[in-house]
Amino acid sequence: MLAYSSFVKKIFLCSLVMSYTLHCSSLWQQFTLRPQSEVCKKNRLFHKGARWLGEIGIDALRLHRYLFTTTSVKILTGMAPFYLTARMFDEDFQCRFYDNQQHKNVNQLPKACHEIAKNGVAVPMVFLSGLALYGWNEDLRMTGRIFAIGLPFVHSGKDIIKNLRTKSCLRPWHEEFCNKQRSSGGFPSGHMANVVYMASLFGMRHGLKWGVPLGLFAGFVFADFVNCNRHYLSQLIAGAGLGLLYGFAANTLIDKKLSERWSVQLCNNHLGGPSVKLGYRF
Repeated sequence: MLAYSSFVKKIFLCSLVMSYTLHCSSLWQQFTLRPQSEVCKKNRLFHKGARWLGEIGIDALRLHRYLFTTTSVKILTGMAPFYLTARMFDEDFQCRFYDNQQHKNVNQLPKACHEIAKNGVAVPMVFLSGLALYGWNEDLRMTGRIFAIGLPFVHSGKDIIKNLRTKSCLRPWHEEFCNKQRSSGGFPSGHMANVVYMASLFGMRHGLKWGVPLGLFAGFVFADFVNCNRHYLSQLIAGAGLGLLYGFAANTLIDKKLSERWSVQLCNNHLGGPSVKLGYRF
């Protein structure tokens, strides 16, 4: 589990570094088209990079602002009965996939399914984040951007909850875990939060052609993680709830940003000095 978490973090950080490098590279090419001094070029590049990072910070704050809405209350209210019901049947359901006498997992899917569910999440994460640069329309680029901004917070959010060390965080018995004491860190499922976040956001923004394949992948992860005893049913439902919260918040933020026709930007003029750019989108 630790190895996988490290793997996903490395992949995601690499994709962000690559995206930022490409972004700065494109800016540099734009600067070199004009006969400017080296100092002006560096200043413009610095200000562009600082503004880019500042916009990410502002969008991150706005994203979390939209977590505290009536929509979030409706999601929590709707998920609560499913979570509480699953909690009552967690142990009875999970014993179908674990032999307590031999400390072995039983009735398992092929090992390849477990590997795809465990490691395959990183592939759509990187691809969908890359749409912030390579998307073929404004809505898709904005969706990729906000998705990438929210993804680290979904990941870190579930880590904060897992550190509470409550009884609900205990994982099912598993042949690769200790047979004397159950492992912690199961509530909520981080994998489920990530896949539901991407499926709900892209499904709402871009319809069934995005939502269906991503939703099917989320369903596959759900079924496999129950089967291989990585999580209880209730922990997967909680992870799905966390993903939905961020998915709806991100969708609201994207709607707000795309509807903002007026824009004010700090930039440099042709002499390298500070200036303000006022824009209006028709």
